[in-house]
Amino acid sequence: MRLWYDRPAEYWHEALPVGNGRLGGMVFGKAGQEVIKINEDSIWSGKHLDRNNPDAAEYLPKVRRLIREEKLEEAQRLAMYALSGTPNSQRAYQPAGECYLNFWHSGETAEYMRWLELDTGVAGVRYAADGITFRRETFASAPAGCLLTKLWTEEGVSFSFDCLLGRNHNCTDEVEGRGEDTVLFHVDAPEGGISFCMALHVRTVGGSVKRIGEHLIAEDVKEAYLYLDVETSFRRKDETGSCLACVKAAAGREWEALREEHIQDFGNLFGRLLLHFSGTDENLDQFPTDKRLAAVQQGAEDMGLIELYFQYGRYLLISSSRPGSLPANLQGVWNDQMQPAWDSKYTININTEMNYWIAGNGGLAECQLPLFDLLERVKENGKETARRMYGCRGSVAHHNTDLYGDSAPQDHCITSTFWVMGEAWLATHIWEQYLYTGDKAFLEKHFDVLDQCVTFFRDYLVELPDKTLATSPSMSPENTYLLPDGSKGVLCEGAVMDTEILMELFRDYLDACRVLEKDIENQKAAKEMLERLPVLKIGKHGQLMEWMEDYEEWEPGHRHISHLYAVYPGSSITWDQTPELMRAAKTSLERRLANGGGHTGWSRAWIIGLWTHFKEGAKAYENLKAILSMGTYPNLMDNHPLGENAYVFQIDGNLGASAAILEMLAYSRPDRLELLPAITKETSGGSVKGLGLRSGGTLSMEWEDGKVRKMEILPERDAVLSLCVNGEERKIHLNAGEVYRRSWES
Repeated sequence: MRLWYDRPAEYWHEALPVGNGRLGGMVFGKAGQEVIKINEDSIWSGKHLDRNNPDAAEYLPKVRRLIREEKLEEAQRLAMYALSGTPNSQRAYQPAGECYLNFWHSGETAEYMRWLELDTGVAGVRYAADGITFRRETFASAPAGCLLTKLWTEEGVSFSFDCLLGRNHNCTDEVEGRGEDTVLFHVDAPEGGISFCMALHVRTVGGSVKRIGEHLIAEDVKEAYLYLDVETSFRRKDETGSCLACVKAAAGREWEALREEHIQDFGNLFGRLLLHFSGTDENLDQFPTDKRLAAVQQGAEDMGLIELYFQYGRYLLISSSRPGSLPANLQGVWNDQMQPAWDSKYTININTEMNYWIAGNGGLAECQLPLFDLLERVKENGKETARRMYGCRGSVAHHNTDLYGDSAPQDHCITSTFWVMGEAWLATHIWEQYLYTGDKAFLEKHFDVLDQCVTFFRDYLVELPDKTLATSPSMSPENTYLLPDGSKGVLCEGAVMDTEILMELFRDYLDACRVLEKDIENQKAAKEMLERLPVLKIGKHGQLMEWMEDYEEWEPGHRHISHLYAVYPGSSITWDQTPELMRAAKTSLERRLANGGGHTGWSRAWIIGLWTHFKEGAKAYENLKAILSMGTYPNLMDNHPLGENAYVFQIDGNLGASAAILEMLAYSRPDRLELLPAITKETSGGSVKGLGLRSGGTLSMEWEDGKVRKMEILPERDAVLSLCVNGEERKIHLNAGEVYRRSWES
């Protein structure tokens, strides 16, 4: 399974990504001059700051009073002064640099091809020049800890090239050589910041390697092997020594052993889940991926491209989030801008969460572990933010964080800055991870995050006149409502998404206490708060209300669909338990789309998932085609339009869409499994193997004509499920390790 092209990449969003979680590379595949853009996940600007606003606690009661009195303009102005972080911005993710390979051949190139093998994580290039067929392959090895490239010719003839490392032309501090075969550069940060080193080592068969200035020059070689690493002061006391040790260790091993080790490691993750649609035309594999995408954008059907796109999402998560790395940020691990859009950090009012929706059902649970490492840092910083800004116990974070786990409000953006639900939403992923894995040790390790979040809301929630409890100040990310007089408002009490997240948080917390056999004070408080949350209401348009008041929206086609969280990824609104609210939520989505919603990749991915839960397969598929048609670069990366001819890659669209494709095939809860809930004529036949279940274990099945013909569940723990398949529902009992099988006649 691969992406392939008959021309080199001209732009970054045409290059092919490789990664080992920590290191990332974008391979352009150019003939005369190869370019690999390099990233390391811990290269961020600046140092950790204490950004907690010292005046927040004093003015919080006044902000709340002004909101209660509906003096919104005054409340919003005061919040901007008193509740913003100081300084207002967190740190930005930045690129490590570039590796340039200049080849000493002349003449026109022919028979060009480049590719990316998704099941092996190996990128390759092949072309002819001067009557010689040149070959290259590149991969980022997790076991070896570095990025590796092999260069050779099919004819076995000698060739020459030179190498150069750089960083945005003027962003390196020191370049040095180590012998004739190694070159490196340093970037030294001010005290408290992150310094790093990038090193390149070259080993050849035949010919010679020498260093002149900052270039490595390889002449008349039969084969060449490049070993590149980046190490930072975030992880290493001696980043230079660590960097050199890594490349020298890799160079001391046989290439084939390194390659096989990488392929086994990568394949162990990638190969866990297989998906195939019966409508796939394998003849289309003969066409380059960008041409297949262009055909789909013109209205063609290509189920093979959808299979490829689905697995590409899993590939990107494996490549950008591995145990020991940082979590995937807005761009995973790939970024070529010193000042990227939204700092390429962790936006935790949807984007970071969406990155991990594919982890559980996509068979990649361990790829989510870096998120919990970061969440522990957020928790500790969040205790200070809770105490100093809000006078509360527990822990809180807002709508952004960075590698340091910064928890203070980000930006001066009234529609997002003062949202206090970021850590709470992330905390629900702890229970979600447990549902898929059944790992009690993991749940115990991170239980305190859940506990600290519950403690914060014990102190933070305000009592409304009807005795219910709500957040204040609150907003519905990143939306704006209209007041009866036509003026705009943002801040409010108890935006519906806040209530929905709290419903999930408190239930998850109580369930975690049950599993871990906890008997602690917060259990009673969580139960009482859960019972006192405002009820979800239906508005005058038949829609699920987004705010506690039935406001009109200033932007009816807004990209966020925050109040539908309880449908997906949450589970508080379902057809079997709350059908009236489900119908209202569906109406809300229809109204959004009728007014131009879904115009960003990640928003479209969320919409696909929502339609699957509404059991509207045709609409889910329509939006899946839309994300390919309007939100995908030639290298299949998701794009986020920023205006005319201005775009940026955001990985959440890829990962969210891949997760939604699996939701079309199986909707699982700990006590319920529904098969083919959103099947369509295009997806009416196929097979899947290794789909993760929230009851623990995996599902494999075959289906045709929209009906399941064979199914197999391999449970990892005992469970009792309501199994819904082919229009029937029955209770089944699953025993850990015992395969459950059923089949139906055609």
